[in-house]
Amino acid sequence: MLAYVSFSLLLLLAAAHSGLGEAGILRPLFASGWRIEGVPRGPAKRLLRFAWHLTSLAWVGLACAAIGAGALQVVAVVSILSGLVILTMLRGHLAWPLFLVAGAAAWAADGSSPLWLWSLIAWSGAALAFAVAGLHVYWGLGGRAGIDAVIPPSRDGSTDYRPPGWSCFVVAAACAVLGVLVLAPSWTKLGGLGWSGLSCAGLLLTARAVGDGRSIGFSKTERSSRFAVLDDAIYTPLVVVLLFAVLSSLLIAAL
Repeated sequence: MLAYVSFSLLLLLAAAHSGLGEAGILRPLFASGWRIEGVPRGPAKRLLRFAWHLTSLAWVGLACAAIGAGALQVVAVVSILSGLVILTMLRGHLAWPLFLVAGAAAWAADGSSPLWLWSLIAWSGAALAFAVAGLHVYWGLGGRAGIDAVIPPSRDGSTDYRPPGWSCFVVAAACAVLGVLVLAPSWTKLGGLGWSGLSCAGLLLTARAVGDGRSIGFSKTERSSRFAVLDDAIYTPLVVVLLFAVLSSLLIAAL
């Protein structure tokens, strides 16, 4: 009985927090002339909104835990939903991949996640890696469609740089090897070289996703260029997809 009292009160608090906060704080704030130094209004509004409502989501998770839901299940569901909310509202924020990884780890630790799901993620990532390899082969052979959009501006803002053909083939080969490594645990036992290769790939992809603090990745400070917009919307999320594929492949190999 007392557990359901806790459950009910936490749900009530979550609903009140989101409903009253939206009506009495967020909307009046957004209608005023507020601003955050160095942060555009649009992203700032989305950040404040999801941060506010994710608190309510966490309280719903606590309510479910109060009536017996498993701790790992609650962590998995709340983390995955939080990651998806942030991904939808502010894709350039580092929190969404961290939430998704935390949720996936909790789900795997709980033992209730199906193996086919991790295989699907791994195969999807491998298909993406092969597609990126093919695109770089096209550029290496002289194709130019789309290449201007994938080159970050230099420190002086110039976008005139063109990578040499051989560098495109190097990237293509690396992506093809990544695709093979990601698929390997699905049909054979992963040896030491495979473990090392996937681990190194995971570290490199993590570094690319986090970025250089200037023009690429979640940490970039230059967000007004065409490349920066595309990096937030497409490139860095695709890097995260490849990272998830690597992690899923490592999980399959460990099972």
